[in-house]
Amino acid sequence: MGRTGLILSLVLALFLGLVSGTLLGKKYGVFPHMARGSVERPLAGDEDQSDISAEEIELIQGTGGDIEWILRAGSADYDQEEGLVKADKPRVTYYLGRDRKEVFVSALHGEVSQQGKGLKLWDNVKGHYGDMGLIADRLDFKPKENLLFLEGNVKVQSPAVYITSNRVKVDLVTREIMIEDGMEALISPDMVVMPQ
Repeated sequence: MGRTGLILSLVLALFLGLVSGTLLGKKYGVFPHMARGSVERPLAGDEDQSDISAEEIELIQGTGGDIEWILRAGSADYDQEEGLVKADKPRVTYYLGRDRKEVFVSALHGEVSQQGKGLKLWDNVKGHYGDMGLIADRLDFKPKENLLFLEGNVKVQSPAVYITSNRVKVDLVTREIMIEDGMEALISPDMVVMPQ
């Protein structure tokens, strides 16, 4: 009787499980006809221009196993035809050269080319490269030439120099700063080499 009682107990438990699952499923389960509803099209920044819109994004682009840049943004629209990611509150990190030095920039608005043409940022641009910091109204970064073009209320600062200007070009390889318009500079006395 022990073996038969065990088998009957298992069958009874299985039967009670099926009955209770069916009853609870009818009361609390989602029916397929209730789950189907009209899907509304999400709001996009510019429906005519963008192919994809997203919130709180992170995009990574690289070639040959190396990461070229990482874009993080509050929201973004992707224009596939132009290969542009148009972002609000973008934070971009570029990795340059063989030693993979980081160039970090952020702003309120920006565009990043996925075709290697660079980055454009505007409104409250801030960034740093090593010990060099920058602030500007607009930034245009050309990664193939390793050049930064800054415009409007530009401030570039490193331990050795502080520069304010309306337009500045920075070579990220040589760290050469070229002033193109109305400049004011403060240079650390420790960096000045006097002829002997």
